[in-house]
Amino acid sequence: MLNQLVKLEFPSLAQQKDEIVQSNAANAKITYELENKILYTLSAANEIMDLLSDDVLIDILADSKKVSTEIEEQSKISAEAEKMIDQTREEFRVVAFRASLLYFCITDLDKIDPMY
Repeated sequence: MLNQLVKLEFPSLAQQKDEIVQSNAANAKITYELENKILYTLSAANEIMDLLSDDVLIDILADSKKVSTEIEEQSKISAEAEKMIDQTREEFRVVAFRASLLYFCITDLDKIDPMY
């Protein structure tokens, strides 16, 4: 009920919250793929000397560091925005609770009299 109420009263906040959740999921997927790529490259290398002279591995590590830094910055920004959105949502928790009470009262009216 709280989600429905926020979507009705503040559609931009609800949309921003959805975008943050999608962005966090996409960032988690990118991080997972980078970790797998690094591990695969490390397991494919035969010797320590191969690791040190392998330009592909060094490039992958540099790229992953850059991407992880960008993801970390995005997550800080999204955490602050999500905190603000959650504070706004909490202001409507009482209203959502009362609306849910009314909903269940109305749905139970047919138990009192089938006319309802």
